[in-house]
Amino acid sequence: MTISLDRLPFDILFHIASSLEPEAIIHLGQTCRQLHALLNERTLCRRAVEIHYPHTEEARLARAEDITYKQALSAIYDRRHAFSHAYPFSARILGQGSTFLYRQGTVCVSEGDTVRISDVHALSDTCQLDLPAIIRPILESNFASPGRFKVSLLYYSDGILAAHAVGGSEANIDHIFAISTAAQPPIGGRVIRAFQVASSTKLFVRHNARYLYYGTHSGMGHDDHHKWIIDGISLDRDFLLPDRKRPLLLENFHGTDIGSTVVFEIHNDFFYAVSNQGTFEVEEIDYTSFYHWVRFPVNQPLPDFVEKNERLYRRQHRQGPIHDSWTDLTLQLDERTNETMIVESRREWAQASSRQSRTFYVTSLELDEAPVSSPSAESSDEPLLPDDILAGLVDSTNNPNFMRTPRQYSWSQHPEFSKSDVSPRSFILARTKLRAYNYSCTSFLDLVEDERCCNDPSRPPCLRLRIGSRREAPLDIAPSNIRGKERVDEMELDFADKTVYRHSPIRMWPPPASRCPCSKRLHGIINPTLPYGPSHTRTIIGVLDDRSLVYMVKPGRSYGSSDDKVMGTIVLVDFSRPFKSQDAGPTSSVSMSRMDSKMDDEFSPASWEWTPGLEKRCQNGTCR
Repeated sequence: MTISLDRLPFDILFHIASSLEPEAIIHLGQTCRQLHALLNERTLCRRAVEIHYPHTEEARLARAEDITYKQALSAIYDRRHAFSHAYPFSARILGQGSTFLYRQGTVCVSEGDTVRISDVHALSDTCQLDLPAIIRPILESNFASPGRFKVSLLYYSDGILAAHAVGGSEANIDHIFAISTAAQPPIGGRVIRAFQVASSTKLFVRHNARYLYYGTHSGMGHDDHHKWIIDGISLDRDFLLPDRKRPLLLENFHGTDIGSTVVFEIHNDFFYAVSNQGTFEVEEIDYTSFYHWVRFPVNQPLPDFVEKNERLYRRQHRQGPIHDSWTDLTLQLDERTNETMIVESRREWAQASSRQSRTFYVTSLELDEAPVSSPSAESSDEPLLPDDILAGLVDSTNNPNFMRTPRQYSWSQHPEFSKSDVSPRSFILARTKLRAYNYSCTSFLDLVEDERCCNDPSRPPCLRLRIGSRREAPLDIAPSNIRGKERVDEMELDFADKTVYRHSPIRMWPPPASRCPCSKRLHGIINPTLPYGPSHTRTIIGVLDDRSLVYMVKPGRSYGSSDDKVMGTIVLVDFSRPFKSQDAGPTSSVSMSRMDSKMDDEFSPASWEWTPGLEKRCQNGTCR
């Protein structure tokens, strides 16, 4: 007698489900009404969230009892599924602005002298700040007549906006301001800290609620090359920094382009700096490329507390040349372990072939191992040079680097195309306006100009999202057993693990405008009309996090001073499940549902949201 899964005792069924991935639990609960009861089991949902995704926003809300663990599990699944399958929950135009910042679900839009701070999920402004009016009294206390000055946005985090004020040639003004963005101004005023900087060359800021760190590429190293210098201040009087004689100089830290060759972040109360460059010089004979990383506690920016590793394996040069224009470097967080991961996108001529291929590489910072402070700290059994024909040509003019390839894991390398993609469609760099990788969803996202979409010569090519993803395939699936559009890829390299991945087809979104009225409205949102300027030339900048994409479309650059004041349209594409607050007696709970911002009898052409049954209405042409 065969016993089906839904007829097993609940205790046995619970034990089986407890060992599954959250996606498998959701899929299991969707098979029948009996197994759907698993999704109502609070202990099971809590176990799935806390074991697999303890460092997500959904898990934090569940611990705070703002939502249930069932809602958290469903929201995590929906977010990951929406991103990897290129089907967002909503899209809308946020407004006009000259520049913007987006972080932690908050967007700061600069429009003239006003900065508008909004929670992108709350559909309302938190506050509006008149930056010159806030900054001028501070400058007047230092300069009797500060004159004209320009303010630019630097960074946002934890309710604090960092801004840079610089004056003209007649005024020696070069200040950083930390400004509170709370709805109600603090008692002491909105300016938390203000200080002058000696240089603003490639100035950047990273901060949390207690400390602010800034860096400039204005230091001078022993090799007479400019270096990064890092300094910080306290934003909280209860958490002061120790006295120090001078800022930190990152001596053997190369690279100047943030987001391409270097990246800086604050995480877990540490300041991190990572570079993918080994030297300023070009080595004629070289073998191995390394990441260089530096970190120190944000409350101890002292040389004695600096840890660094100059030999974190990156790649072997024999793997082929790199198309540097496609290289993107970021630091992202692992939702399972909260570990900081290096995520680098590289387009390479693999094995020196004529075919380019893009791969997304993920590298752990390996902070559980002892940091290496210098090359001399290498293992004594590591050969100085490989058994190579060029090794005999090395002399005092060469400084080659070599390391045996360490154990590689399949999760650390995500190719853009699987092996079964015979002639995949790709876009040239000029048509790829934004490139990003979402490590938590193991998916890449490109914002591209697709000239094949609507084929309207009177308009510029349609902006569309191009998303590809992969997931671990079930253990009993082999490439010969898979059918349909999804493809299974067996890794060619000799990885320490033999994980098989299932690649979803690369999807484009939104659909062509001719498909249905809803798609036509989406095209109007994703491809906003430029306020002025040539319609076929546009500049696009964007930011992607784990749940949303925010980008701005502006007229093409004129490479003049007027570019800073040119207005653009800011667009939000949201992959996360909306949170809707509801009053429930003495306490407030948060329920999650896909909802419309407008009633059925009215809608805004500047917003679109998914609703149940939308697919059928699109097929029937009854959508709006």
